[in-house]
Amino acid sequence: MNCPRCKSGLVVVEYSDIELDWCPQCDGLWFDSGEMELLAMKTTHSEPNACLVPDEPATTDEALLRCPLCRKKMHKRLLGKEQPVIVDVCPRCDGLWLDGGELEQVLSQSASTDAEEDSSSSAVLHHIRETFASTPQSQSVPNNSEAGSVRE
Repeated sequence: MNCPRCKSGLVVVEYSDIELDWCPQCDGLWFDSGEMELLAMKTTHSEPNACLVPDEPATTDEALLRCPLCRKKMHKRLLGKEQPVIVDVCPRCDGLWLDGGELEQVLSQSASTDAEEDSSSSAVLHHIRETFASTPQSQSVPNNSEAGSVRE
């Protein structure tokens, strides 16, 4: 599966029993249907709230991205209430694409004011980066021109 933003290969990373599809080039994340809500529940230790439902259409000049699963053009939607983030939602498979940095913005809106919970989205990204920091480049970045080199 390829990144809808930069077309690089997505890498599957497991975090709290959820398989996230991560782009090592642009830090985007693909969530299959229901995975965003599940991640929010696990990282904020509370039920997901209405700010995690991307139901309001977004007005933007951004180009429409294609779903990495079914290749249908995704819709631009607003996710979050206080400072909404424009995300891409597949109308066919209900998958959700977040560009790099948007996960922190979204989860910080659903977390309480507890500092430990506010850092939960950073913990997800830290886990992803740590997972691939110890993985040879040939496995973590399949489209990299230096994919054959391994540094130890």
